[in-house]
Amino acid sequence: MPASSNAKLQEMCDRVFAIDQSVRFAGVLDKMGKLLAGGMRPGIKPLESIKDMDRLYVEIALRNAMRSEFDKEFGRTVYAFSEREKIKIAVFPMQDGLILLLSLEREKPHDRIISKVLELVS
Repeated sequence: MPASSNAKLQEMCDRVFAIDQSVRFAGVLDKMGKLLAGGMRPGIKPLESIKDMDRLYVEIALRNAMRSEFDKEFGRTVYAFSEREKIKIAVFPMQDGLILLLSLEREKPHDRIISKVLELVS
């Protein structure tokens, strides 16, 4: 991917961080689960190890690919959302097989964040 494309993806991640302080992580993955841009918000400690982050990215890419198998019946996935005991995770499929991945503080409301991110990725 050209450096200018990575810069645009990084800019998108920076814009996601600007939406709300409760965004812990904003990153763009390719369809194989490789992190192309973004990362943890400065000053936030990840809940998982670096090795587990890579596994998580691959799992998210795989789930995203599996969801697309039902696009004909249900339409394209707009976003997928998971609330866990410690964080919330949102996945936004984008063009060219890219995936925007967010993690959010669990205690904070997420509806406005999701709406603003949907505006960014559309």
